[in-house]
Amino acid sequence: MAISATQAYANPTPWLDGTGNWIKNQHNWQFNSSASDEFNQAGNWQTPDTSKWNRYHPTGWLGNNSFTYNGNFAYTHNGNLVLEARPGNQIGDKHSCGIVSSTDRTFKYGYFEVRAKAANNNIASSFWFFNRNAANGEQFEIDVYEHFPYQAWNSHKKMKSNIHHFVWSQSTGNVDQIPYYEAPADMPNNGVVTDWHTYGVLREPGGIHFYVDGVNVRTIWKSSVPAASYPGDVEMPLILDILVYDWQTGANEPAQARSFYYVDYIRIWN
Repeated sequence: MAISATQAYANPTPWLDGTGNWIKNQHNWQFNSSASDEFNQAGNWQTPDTSKWNRYHPTGWLGNNSFTYNGNFAYTHNGNLVLEARPGNQIGDKHSCGIVSSTDRTFKYGYFEVRAKAANNNIASSFWFFNRNAANGEQFEIDVYEHFPYQAWNSHKKMKSNIHHFVWSQSTGNVDQIPYYEAPADMPNNGVVTDWHTYGVLREPGGIHFYVDGVNVRTIWKSSVPAASYPGDVEMPLILDILVYDWQTGANEPAQARSFYYVDYIRIWN
C-alpha cells in the first residue's frame, strides 16, 4: 500500500534501530521533499515525475550484450514505481529493461530509504549510486542492494550490498580496485520477492550503513577501505533499475518473459 506524502511529512525522522534521532540531531539532516517521491501520480502507467527522474542511465550507458535500457518500461501504477523487463524487440536486444535515475541531482551524505519488492525472476532488481569521471573513466559505485533471487550466491532470502572502485585502462579495461566487499545479509520473513521490505542506506563521514526493515545489517567503515577507493565521500546520482547481467545465457536467463520490480517510495534525509 502506498503511503501518502502527507504521512511522510508528518513523521520526518526515519525509524532505525535507535539511530533515528541520532541522524537528525548529529547531522541536522531534514526530510528532502524535492528529491523524495511517493510515486502517487494520478492515473496508471504514468511517466515518473520528470523534475525528479530521468528514464536513462546518468552516464548514457545503454546496457550490455544481454539487455538494453528502455525508458518506456519505467512508470507509475497503483501508487508504485514499476520497473519492467521484457524480451527485446530489436536485433541484438535480448531484453529491454526499465530504469530511473535522479534528475540533475547527486548525493553524498544522508539517509536514503525505499520500500520495495524485487522481481520474482532470474533478474536483478537494484538500488545503487554511481559516478564516472568523464575525463579518465574512473568509476565509484555503492550498491545498496542487487537482488538476484534464484542464484545460489544470492538467494531470495539474501540482500547483497557492495561497493566498487573501477579504474580503466586501454590494456585491461575496467578493473575493480576493491573486489572483495560483497556481503549477502540474511533477510527476515519470506525474502525479497514474496514480501515488501524497507531498505535504507546511511552515508555519513565515518562509513556506509545498510538497513533492512529498520535494522542495521551491515556497516562498511571508511577506515577499512583504501582511501583512494572509498566511494562514500563521492557525489553520485541515485539509480533504481532492473537488468540482466551479461553472463546470463541459456538456463541462467530470466525464466519468465516479463518481470516487475516494484518501489512504493523513496525518501531522503540530507
